[in-house]
Amino acid sequence: MAEEHRTDYHAGLVAALKTKYDDQFNFMETIKEIILGEKPPRLDAVVLKKDPDQHLTDEIGCFFLEHNVFEFKGFGDGISINDIFKVEGYALFYMTIDKKVNEVPLGTVTVSILQYRFPRTVLQELETMGCEVKERTEGIFEISGGPIIFPFQIIDAVILGSDWDVLKVLVPGATEEQIEKIQEEYENAQNEILKQHLADVLRTAYESNESIFEKLKEEGRMGEKFDQIFEKQIQEAADKKEEKTIENMLKDNVKAATITKWTGASIEKIAAVATRLGMSTIAL
Repeated sequence: MAEEHRTDYHAGLVAALKTKYDDQFNFMETIKEIILGEKPPRLDAVVLKKDPDQHLTDEIGCFFLEHNVFEFKGFGDGISINDIFKVEGYALFYMTIDKKVNEVPLGTVTVSILQYRFPRTVLQELETMGCEVKERTEGIFEISGGPIIFPFQIIDAVILGSDWDVLKVLVPGATEEQIEKIQEEYENAQNEILKQHLADVLRTAYESNESIFEKLKEEGRMGEKFDQIFEKQIQEAADKKEEKTIENMLKDNVKAATITKWTGASIEKIAAVATRLGMSTIAL
């Protein structure tokens, strides 16, 4: 006969462990079902090499096996030994969660952390833990041994050559030349899928380097076709500037009619900004 309810084995396990440890030693504590983080673990990206016999020659891809887990760290963010262990744990999840037994064998997975600063401290920590650290090429450090489970590389994108400008423009600090280069690649792309990917790169680059894009636009170095790519970002930036102007004028007790005259904003929008600032009334 089928069980009418699912047996709570976890409760029994915790109780059994408590009788053996917590109840006998005041320095022991057993905790039931710890939730690991507020959000489910999520990989930033996995690059699949569907033909394992094909070998890539670029600085990053030459390290790849069949399954290549990527972790992205924001501009200026350092990495700690916790980050190393966390992404290795994520890679283990990737191998096992919702997979058949040994569907992703251990020897087919690599881990890469992409960051935008020199990882001096964590490399030193890894060496003290018995890891071998080798700078395979400038800006790319290969880690092995010690507690490291997977082939592991840490990439300092700042040091990479110009072939990797597509990564460099994603964060603050991109140059006009780098952005113009990606724009040119977008313009010359014949493949529509590649064109869409370059457009997504440019949108992210705009959010990180808005002042450079505005400068290029003012100088006429961005064609009209690029307005379509950045239409949403440009509108959002314009809205933020307008709202900031309205805020400043409201704080100076400028009448709503005058604000409308100078900014073109509707009375409804001015009232909404006033409400956000905690103003119960505005001068018309």
